[in-house]
Amino acid sequence: MLIKQKRINSLRHFSLLEKESTFRLIVNNVERFPEKLIEFGFKSDSKAGTKILPAVVNRYALKNAEQYTTINRSLPKEDYYQTVYWTRTEWAGRGETREVTEFTDIKRQRYHRDFHLPFSVEFTLSEDNGNKFICSDEIILTDDNSDKIINTVNLLLLFFGECEITSNQIASNSKVIYVSWDILPAGKYPWSKVKSDIETIIENRNTTQQHMMLRNCEAINNLGPDFVAYGRAGFKGYAVFGFTKKNLYILESVIPNNATYIFENDWEELSKLSKAEILNFKLHKARIVHNANWEKEFEKIVEELKWEKISM
Repeated sequence: MLIKQKRINSLRHFSLLEKESTFRLIVNNVERFPEKLIEFGFKSDSKAGTKILPAVVNRYALKNAEQYTTINRSLPKEDYYQTVYWTRTEWAGRGETREVTEFTDIKRQRYHRDFHLPFSVEFTLSEDNGNKFICSDEIILTDDNSDKIINTVNLLLLFFGECEITSNQIASNSKVIYVSWDILPAGKYPWSKVKSDIETIIENRNTTQQHMMLRNCEAINNLGPDFVAYGRAGFKGYAVFGFTKKNLYILESVIPNNATYIFENDWEELSKLSKAEILNFKLHKARIVHNANWEKEFEKIVEELKWEKISM
């Protein structure tokens, strides 16, 4: 069934499908949208089988790529801390003052927030009898999945203006190619090189987010990673520092309300994880919340894992 409208608010377009059945969302003849395909996250030379998490091209793509919150106004307001990077004046003695620039956690109040993992629906570029199309992961038609389904349909409608529901089996002889990460050639890189790359990634972020990402990445890079990879498409804003001899990988992010994740896993497997799987609190070895105490917490983990700092 083809859907061509601004957005949907219910599952009425899925009424012909049986409950618990699986389906995919597709956009056919994507050669019509060469520029949009690149904006969506594919490259101009992407081959059939290329799989991506869509870039944050609209508000629905944001909920697909990043954790999001809902506000519960039925509960009383609660305290929370907002980390900011600011310059303040403090007494230096003998009647003199000095400026100090640092991270600090400011206590505020707000209504309760419930945090939700991203929907993490990925899309694969496919081809069949000359028809080049993109198709979503398989989705199961259940009431529990209604928000995910509506969000994914609206992501496509708002960006491409159409999408199609198919329950047909999509055959493909193409090997799945994961392209969530751009990996630098193996080797150790000085901080000046990594810093330049990070500054490009964070250029549209606010001052606090920029300085926090730079502070954290410099501390991680001082440990001498074997390789560095930068997220692309829906993973943009993320960087991975790999320590292959230790089989440890540190994931850092400029995304607000996030954390630093340390994984003990094979890179090949780690690179195939969905965004929801990465942010799930059960898969990582350690997690350091982004706040003013990040450096102290990071130092503790470095000592526990017996990492030695090197000069970069």
